Amino acid sequence: LRHFVKHSWNQYVVDTLHTDMSDITKFYMSERGSCFWVAESEGQVVGTVGARPLEESSLCKKQLQLFRLSVALERRGEGIAKALVRTVLQFARDQGYSEVVLFTTTIQHSAVALYQRLGFHKAHQHFHSKMWALMSIAEIQFSYPLPSAQASQAPQQKGGL
Repeated sequence: LRHFVKHSWNQYVVDTLHTDMSDITKFYMSERGSCFWVAESEGQVVGTVGARPLEESSLCKKQLQLFRLSVALERRGEGIAKALVRTVLQFARDQGYSEVVLFTTTIQHSAVALYQRLGFHKAHQHFHSKMWALMSIAEIQFSYPLPSAQASQAPQQKGGL
């Protein structure tokens, strides 16, 4: 199991470095409604997150997909991921999106807990393959509905984003 998970993670990293992370400007900064953020501390990158319009977005929903949320291991637990996600949520509101969606796996326990604490809801869960099902590793789609433009102009309740 450990070997499979390690191999799968290594393949994910290789794939990532040959797709969107190979040209962040092209994938996250050239399309309207997309962006990429970097959290820095003392000149060092400590976290990243990207966002792009969801390609399969329905006609009645303008959806933004959150990508590549990552925080340096030694800096986890400091609120960096929470701040990055809140930045994406505010960007989505400002750009007129109706919903933010993201995908993660059930083995990303800290990420799942963070998204749920921030108000994301599970929209869908499935296994990529029989092997994933045997290991009980499912992909989860989370969604965060955003208020309409009219509702967002109303005063925010205490404790809101």
